[in-house]
Amino acid sequence: MTEPSTWSKSSWAELLKEKRAAAGWSQRELAQRAGVHQPQIVRAERGEDLQLSVLARIAAPLGLAPGLASMAPAAQDDDVVQPNLESWRRAWPAVDPQVFAVLARLSRLGAHVERSIASLAAAQGLNSGEVMVLGALRRMGPPFESTPTGLKERLWISLPGLKKRLDRLVARGLVERVHNPLDRRGQMVRMTALGDQALDRLIAHPAPVFKAVRALPDDERRALSNSLRRLLQELEGAVEDPFDGL
Repeated sequence: MTEPSTWSKSSWAELLKEKRAAAGWSQRELAQRAGVHQPQIVRAERGEDLQLSVLARIAAPLGLAPGLASMAPAAQDDDVVQPNLESWRRAWPAVDPQVFAVLARLSRLGAHVERSIASLAAAQGLNSGEVMVLGALRRMGPPFESTPTGLKERLWISLPGLKKRLDRLVARGLVERVHNPLDRRGQMVRMTALGDQALDRLIAHPAPVFKAVRALPDDERRALSNSLRRLLQELEGAVEDPFDGL
């Protein structure tokens, strides 16, 4: 087999097709197992550009997720935001260009966080939304359970959206629905031992973005956290919730 470091888009596409054929799956079945749309499978097998998180989800059921690291964009030593300061200053002279720089860096950091979570989740056959549900249950402490409404409020997600995630997690045996002792008609959602183990496997191999934040000096990490907290306090509640309806 071609070494991962030398894979091209075409060889990667061929490998996807070979693995899918060996598993005896149609493109539609692979799409269902990966939690993506069938046209995305078609594009991947043509070697067309797709988000790394989508490729990770497609690769996971085929046992190919670890090789995706070789397809990630190469890390750059130079700050790609800083060179834009002067152009922002010229275009909007009344605005401190650092405002644009902060927003640009937040956008890039957000993409790194989302890509890292999606890649790690895909290695366990999950998606990032499902990992968020498991993580929320873990943070609630033993017995790692909550009402659906409690999860909805913690995850900023609609109940129909939450139900889809829970249905997939229940099917995998990672969570279970149990009787709510305080509500005869209600149910609780409880993480199973399998779900707990899946989270432990994720943390055992932390994402690069997690390592990078952890590597910051304590005072810098604390200052960054406080700055982000103040920024969020300015935003949240002042505008329409962007997560509503997800």
